Amino acid sequence: MPRGHQSRALRPDQIERLEAFRRASHEGAPHGYSLPRLRSAMGASFGWATLQKALAGRPVWDLHHAYIAQWIERFCPAPTQEHGKDADAGQNEPVEKDAAEEAPGTTRTVRGSR
Repeated sequence: MPRGHQSRALRPDQIERLEAFRRASHEGAPHGYSLPRLRSAMGASFGWATLQKALAGRPVWDLHHAYIAQWIERFCPAPTQEHGKDADAGQNEPVEKDAAEEAPGTTRTVRGSR
């Protein structure tokens, strides 16, 4: 076994999801979280520099990596992907239509801001 602490790096998709969460608008932080504030929001026991290393794709201790990866999976879930055949065939879940759109004699064109 090699000397030193065992370390791992986040996957690129995990980095992307965490960075998107960090940059998104939050209550009290309309322009996104800074690294110290993100660390605080995560309730992490490590410093913001560790979080910065993880977001840069550099290895961090296994213990910290496990915490960050678990937090990402819990609070920043990956978008669901549809299978190619289902998406092409239009077999997605039906979308409920608004009563205003179904007025008789309309061409199903919705106008105005949405």
